[in-house]
Amino acid sequence: MKKIILNSLTVVTLFFASAANAQVGVGVPAGDIHPSAELEVKSITKGFLPPRMTNAERNSIATPAAGLLIYQTDAVANNPAGLYFYDGTAWTNGLGVTGATGVTGATGASGKDGNVEFQNFKVSTTSDTLYLTNGNYVIIPGISLLNPPTSGFGTALLDIDGNSYKTVYIGKQQWMAENLRVSKYNDGTDIPNITDNTQWSQLSTGAWSYYNNDVANNAKYGKLYNWYAVSKITNGNKNVCPTGWHVPTDAEWTVLTDYLGGESISGGKMKEVGTTNWNSPNTDATNTSLFSGLPGGLLDYWGNYDGFGSYSYWWSSTELTAITAWYRHLYFSFGSTTRYYFHRRNGLSVRCLKD
Repeated sequence: MKKIILNSLTVVTLFFASAANAQVGVGVPAGDIHPSAELEVKSITKGFLPPRMTNAERNSIATPAAGLLIYQTDAVANNPAGLYFYDGTAWTNGLGVTGATGVTGATGASGKDGNVEFQNFKVSTTSDTLYLTNGNYVIIPGISLLNPPTSGFGTALLDIDGNSYKTVYIGKQQWMAENLRVSKYNDGTDIPNITDNTQWSQLSTGAWSYYNNDVANNAKYGKLYNWYAVSKITNGNKNVCPTGWHVPTDAEWTVLTDYLGGESISGGKMKEVGTTNWNSPNTDATNTSLFSGLPGGLLDYWGNYDGFGSYSYWWSSTELTAITAWYRHLYFSFGSTTRYYFHRRNGLSVRCLKD
């Protein structure tokens, strides 16, 4: 049976020699490196650049190792410019080499005697169809640009600091499934970290804090941001969310809770199950939406921390008055979602919503 590999770019595994059994991260905090990776690289502004050489230089490499990767800069016969990897026997173009004996030729990997086929693909905009360049197609429910999934996890999201977030489809919306941890706007401008309670209580500009000024709370619960940081009205039209995402409006929060059955029952569907992080009894928590709300508490108007283990608070981007804005919160002893308003100086969690 012919195996089809769907790719628009060649997937590359890169091994990095370092100290014995050490993991290396580039743009990745040491504790966040995936356990299966010897080297993990994260960036949303730059790519990985392999060695670049001519065909002759490539062929002069003595005893290349299987898996060795280079970028060939010139085109020679059936060897067009592009990425090549050594498969243990010969150099192979990652997007397929044409010709009778090439990767896509009659006796090549995708030929009649081959067993691997490299394909580019395109997605239908009106149905659930993935079209392959060989004329075949695959039906994948929810893949259409006009027919996105309504439940389940989506593609992971990176912020400008390199933090990775789970995302989840809920109805016609796609939400972060974790609280925001970024320390910069998505244009690279720093958001100040304010650790002094008195200074916090006098702010009228954007800022953030860890709960109890303890960095250990960041990985699980995220940062607490005042409304001046999350609102484009007050932060100079900047966006605290990754590009293509935004802080939800009050109306967009209502779309979420309505889809989950209304404010009276939606909270339980949005809370993480159990009492590992929530205080008991964590009433009605099912997390059927996969929103995975956690009780990160808040930093109040006066600079006091409160509610950790009992409350989740998230800002909306919608103001109510010149000094207040709407938010949503979940509570450990109720299964409802509460809509209310706070002074803009309060520090709350943030969830981003896809544009």
